Amino acid sequence: MTDVGQNWEDSLSEFSFDNASPAERRQLRPEVSRIIRTLSAQGQPIPRRLRRIETACEQDAFDEMFDNMPV
Repeated sequence: MTDVGQNWEDSLSEFSFDNASPAERRQLRPEVSRIIRTLSAQGQPIPRRLRRIETACEQDAFDEMFDNMPV
């Protein structure tokens, strides 16, 4: 397994995604995407926790698009 595969959890371990503010989640999204792309390119399985974080980031971005939309 590569360094990314072994260390992705270490880089996210101090970050509590569930308790994070939307701004903190936005900051995390590029890193999560990079880790997933790297693991995928190396043929490594993507951990479920990482997929859940990615999905939550995408949902946050989608929700944010509609927060300021006039009704």
